Amino acid sequence: MRENLHHTFMRLAIQEAKKAKLAGDFPFGAVITCNGKVIAKGHAENIAKGDATAHAEMQALRKACTILRTHNLSDCTIYSTHEPCIMCGAAIFQAKIPNIYFGATREDLPWLMRARKVRIDDLAQDSNFAVQIVRGLLKDGVLELFTDLEVKFSQDKTQLNKLK
Repeated sequence: MRENLHHTFMRLAIQEAKKAKLAGDFPFGAVITCNGKVIAKGHAENIAKGDATAHAEMQALRKACTILRTHNLSDCTIYSTHEPCIMCGAAIFQAKIPNIYFGATREDLPWLMRARKVRIDDLAQDSNFAVQIVRGLLKDGVLELFTDLEVKFSQDKTQLNKLK
């Protein structure tokens, strides 16, 4: 697939992240494609829905499975603004998605996210199928979404510590 098409899909994930931010959630977005076409989109709705599992990737996975009427998404690719967390990574591999593209990592936002011992690579090794992981896709565009949030949270350390 041409590189500019990957950028197009990541830009859609960034648009989803903007929707989350406008709704009061953190700007996380995801897009799932199949055969070069967008199948599903999702954005973080943890705060809006009061649901710890309403991550962008989970929202997109649920929609993709419903639309394709299967839990096997082995012909799909997921684009996520951030490295999927352990829950989302496990769900991605449970759905057998072999291609994962993301923009930022936890280390890119140390003021917001703590480091983890288990990463997407660890889950990929455990998936029992070939997985391609591409990092840093449109990373600067993803990180721009957090510029004003870093200032806001640096002023309120108590609120930030609750999130970690």
